[in-house]
Amino acid sequence: MEGSIPDSKVADKHQQLHVSLPGARLAHIIVPSKLASTNENAGPLAGLRFAVKDLFNINGLKTSGGSRSYYQAYGYQNYTTETVQLTLDAGASLVGKTKTIAFALGAPRNGMEVDYPDPWSSRGDGYQNTGGSSSGSGAAVTAYEWIDFALGSDTGGSIRFPARYGGLYGYKPTHGIFNITGILVAIAEQDTPGFLARSPEIFTRVGAVWTADKPLAPLPATLPRKVLHYADQPTNVSQPEAAELIENFFAAMTSALDLDSNPTTINMTDAFLTANVSETNPPEVMGDFLRYVYSDQNSVQCWDKIGKPLAEVYAQIPGQIGAFPPVDPPVNISFADGQNATTRARYPESQRRRQVFGDWFNKEILPTNDETCSEYIIAHTYHGPPNTIKVDPATARLTGGWYDGVYTNYAGAPEIVVPIGQVHYWSAYTQRLEWQPVTVALGVAKGCDLVLFELVDRLAEKGLLKEVLPGVVAYTVEERI
Repeated sequence: MEGSIPDSKVADKHQQLHVSLPGARLAHIIVPSKLASTNENAGPLAGLRFAVKDLFNINGLKTSGGSRSYYQAYGYQNYTTETVQLTLDAGASLVGKTKTIAFALGAPRNGMEVDYPDPWSSRGDGYQNTGGSSSGSGAAVTAYEWIDFALGSDTGGSIRFPARYGGLYGYKPTHGIFNITGILVAIAEQDTPGFLARSPEIFTRVGAVWTADKPLAPLPATLPRKVLHYADQPTNVSQPEAAELIENFFAAMTSALDLDSNPTTINMTDAFLTANVSETNPPEVMGDFLRYVYSDQNSVQCWDKIGKPLAEVYAQIPGQIGAFPPVDPPVNISFADGQNATTRARYPESQRRRQVFGDWFNKEILPTNDETCSEYIIAHTYHGPPNTIKVDPATARLTGGWYDGVYTNYAGAPEIVVPIGQVHYWSAYTQRLEWQPVTVALGVAKGCDLVLFELVDRLAEKGLLKEVLPGVVAYTVEERI
C-alpha cells in the first residue's frame, strides 16, 4: 500500500513515504539497515524488518482497510495499536503497510475489486492465490528477502491461509490476549492479530515478544503427547504426492517428539450430532446449526462499526455531499446484509450459537490438561490443489459457512501453520512443472500458545522445519523442469 519512515521529530510516530518509481506508480520502499542489531540497547527484534496489514492503526499513517473510500474519509491516525507497538518497542523496523481485501471480507477475487487489486503470489507460476484477508502481508513475506515478517489478522483463517498458499509460518493466537483497539473490526469475538514469517527462528522470536506478560498458561514441563486428527477434513486425493508428504511429516513429528503412535481421530460432523450440541429434538446437524453464524456476525458488525460511520463521514466530503461510499461488491453485499431485518433479528442467536459451539469444542474436542496444558495437539492441513484461475470476476457473495479452520476461531483457541515441503504441479500458464508449497496446521487448547512455539523450536532442532526461501520456490531445488 505505502512505505513509511519514522518521524524524526515525534517519538513513536511514522510518516507516509510519498515517493514512487517514475512511470510505474509503484510505492517506493526505504529498507532500513540491519545495523540496529549492533546497538547495545537493541531489543530482541532489532535488525528485523516488518510490514503491517492495512487494517491496523499506526500513529502518523492513514488506515485504508483496503477501501479507497475509507482512506479518503478519515485522516491520519494519532495512536498505534498494541501489537504493532509491541513489535516496534522490541526493536523491529517498520517498512510500510500491506494490502488487504476490503474490510477483510472474504478471499481474493482478482477482477472484482473497485478499490485496490489484490496482490498475486510469487510462488509457482505466479497465478496462485495469496489467501485472505492478510493477502498483502503473506505476499510480501513470500516475495521479499528484506521483509522478515509481517503482521496480519485472523477472524476465520486470514493468517493461516496466506501461510498455506505462501508456504510460510503463521500464528493465530488465543482470542482475547491482545488489545484489538485500532484494528478494524470483522467479528470482535473472533478477531485476533497475528503474524507470518519465513524462518522458524524469527517466528518464535516474534512469538516470545508478543506473548510475554500475556494471560497465557506457562509452558508445561511435559508437552502434549496425544495427537488429534480430523476424520472429515478435505482430502488431497488429487495430489497424492502432497498427501504422502503430509502423512510422512506427521509420522516423523510423532517419532521426533515421542508422541503417542496411535493418534485419536474424530469426525466432527458425527461428534456434533451425537453430542446434540444444538440441544434440539431431533439434534441439528452441524452444517445447519452454523449456517449463518459467520455471515450474520460479520455483516452486522461490519455495518455497525465500519459501514454506517463511513457512510455518514463520506457524505460530508466536499464533492461527495450526500453520496454513499463506493466499495467493493462483497462489501456492498455485506453492508446490505448488515441492515437486513431478518439478519439483524437472527444476529443474537448466531452469536449464541458461536458461543455454544466454542464451549463444546473447548470442553470436549480440545480441552486443557493440568500436566501438558493441552490434552491434544490437533494436526491437520489446509493444503489443496493449485489454483487454475488468476482473474475471477465471479458473483460476489457473503463470507460464511463453516470448515475445519473456523472451529478454532469460534473456540478462541490458538493455531499455527508451518511449511513442510513442496510438490510439483503442471501449470497451464507457464507450460511446465512448477513447485507448490505444502503446509500443515497445528492447534492446541485455548491459552496454550507457548506450546505451539515450543513445538516449532523442537521440530526445527530435529530438522523437520526449515527456513523457506522468498520468491518462486519455497525450498532449494536442483532442477526445475
